[in-house]
Amino acid sequence: MTSTLPDSSGPKTTDSGGSPNGAALPGYRQVNFSIVQPIDTGFLKGMEFRFDVINLFDEIYQIRSGTGLGVFVPQFGPRRTFLVGLTQRS
Repeated sequence: MTSTLPDSSGPKTTDSGGSPNGAALPGYRQVNFSIVQPIDTGFLKGMEFRFDVINLFDEIYQIRSGTGLGVFVPQFGPRRTFLVGLTQRS
């Protein structure tokens, strides 16, 4: 299953000499991928294996410029991340 967040209009920012929060950063899109597989070996009933990729295409995007009101440090979205897990349901 692949999920895509809707395009963002871009977080608020302040242009040099402009009004506070009077501009916006460029929009962005992050694509994530997840797969869940049940594992049934008799004694492991209810076991599931999960694999997730966050930011599948490793896009670099800014979510804060550090110029808005009360925000003093730029911040970026997560880089590509791989997550693996096992879940035991009773």
